[in-house]
Amino acid sequence: MTVTPPPVHVPRPYERPHANLACRVDVPCEDGAVVAAFVYAPHGVRDQPGTPFGIDPHVPPVLMLHGNGEEHGIFGPTIDAVTTTGRSVVAIDSRAQGESTRGHAPLSYELMAADTREVMMRLGVWQCHVLGFSDGAILGLLLARDWTPHVLTLTSVGANLTPQGLSEEDQRWMEEAAAANATWAAHGHEGAFDADGNAVPSPAQAGRIAELLQLMVEQPQIEAASLARISCPVTVMVGELDCILPEETERIAAAIPGARTYVVPGCGHTLPKEAPDEVSRQLLATIGMGDVRHAARYAEPPEDVVVCPVGSECADALDRMYVHVTDQPGTSGWSEGIWPPVGLVRELLAAGKGLAAFDASDVEKGVPRPDALPLGAVFVDHDADMGDGWLPGHGRGTGGADWEPLPEREAACYHLFAVDPAARGRHVSSALLAAAAGRARELGARVVRINTSPANVEANDLYAREGFAQHRPIWMPYPGLDLPGWTNLWEKDL
Repeated sequence: MTVTPPPVHVPRPYERPHANLACRVDVPCEDGAVVAAFVYAPHGVRDQPGTPFGIDPHVPPVLMLHGNGEEHGIFGPTIDAVTTTGRSVVAIDSRAQGESTRGHAPLSYELMAADTREVMMRLGVWQCHVLGFSDGAILGLLLARDWTPHVLTLTSVGANLTPQGLSEEDQRWMEEAAAANATWAAHGHEGAFDADGNAVPSPAQAGRIAELLQLMVEQPQIEAASLARISCPVTVMVGELDCILPEETERIAAAIPGARTYVVPGCGHTLPKEAPDEVSRQLLATIGMGDVRHAARYAEPPEDVVVCPVGSECADALDRMYVHVTDQPGTSGWSEGIWPPVGLVRELLAAGKGLAAFDASDVEKGVPRPDALPLGAVFVDHDADMGDGWLPGHGRGTGGADWEPLPEREAACYHLFAVDPAARGRHVSSALLAAAAGRARELGARVVRINTSPANVEANDLYAREGFAQHRPIWMPYPGLDLPGWTNLWEKDL
């Protein structure tokens, strides 16, 4: 059987990043795929405690997502531009592309968006700015829509909501190229060249290309109305001569509240290659519209909040407070009856480990009135063992805590740290942390440690502001909770 080789795509050359590559992290996914992430850091920033993987927790990084059949290096000049501003970049090779493997799950943009979230949780990043190009721009829309608390800004370059958002010529080319590569995968041979002397993909390579092209033929299928859920600042970029139809770009921008559109004159679809300086300028401008910094500061405990040691007499009131927390979990993921586990609060109170915050008017001579309502609580002891990362799951065996091994008496740990939603805004957390540090010193500790999910925006913000040092996350899933299996580790010297 004579088979015509598929069209050979010869990509336009591009400049790879020159910035400091702090580390590469291979992130395991549930279906067996391994997604490669590359962290580029500002000069002098290294992968070490305090800046795990080369990411400063006080400066949210930029997440960069490339287009179909590419790899992260397409963003080279923009990676360099961002790192010179003092901000790290997390650049991902999407599954089945670049250095990432395929896995077994059916390929979809939703799957690759889930991969991206898994990468960020593995890195311990709870908020980021997003730059996506083409397929990566589609992922950016999905992330900003479905992962809203974690996306600070989105710069979307060349996105479409459906395959019909592209010109008919490009749709036809994708269909024909996908079919030709599928045929070559089934019946082709190694070592072929086209008429111009370009090497034809091997059958195995053609199979991968066919699947990626077919993805664009059939997907995405995003309802424009669903983009109304996006709440962060958004810039929708496109080239004047782009294969994305102008009405598709207008449809995207109109669906996102407050989005702005930027058209690059005289350019086509591949803006990261054709106009990298313009992409960098628009990205940095968009970041400026939604930037968040978590500068460490000393917060004076509020005068109207008093923290007291509490015992079993406070069990019922604290049980009710934790129900309030689980009723309004925010991004903590806590769920009544699962976390905190039934009976754990009473067990810790009976062991004399509890501290609770109260309104100052409800405390007399350091003792809360019997009917006083706790505003928040924390438990302090020496049980700082976070495990070794070998719990079951796809992250098993990726490493334990990287902090200094210490005798048990020298490290204290905080447990079930929470503030009643009704008391938020009163700096109850600062009062609790100050009192907990005092209790830890009384126990003879020289450091305090705590863990929290990377998905918990409020808690991670707090620990960064309160001067805790972030360490690499470890695999520590909480069964029954709708949370990633990774947990962030924080430590503070006393």
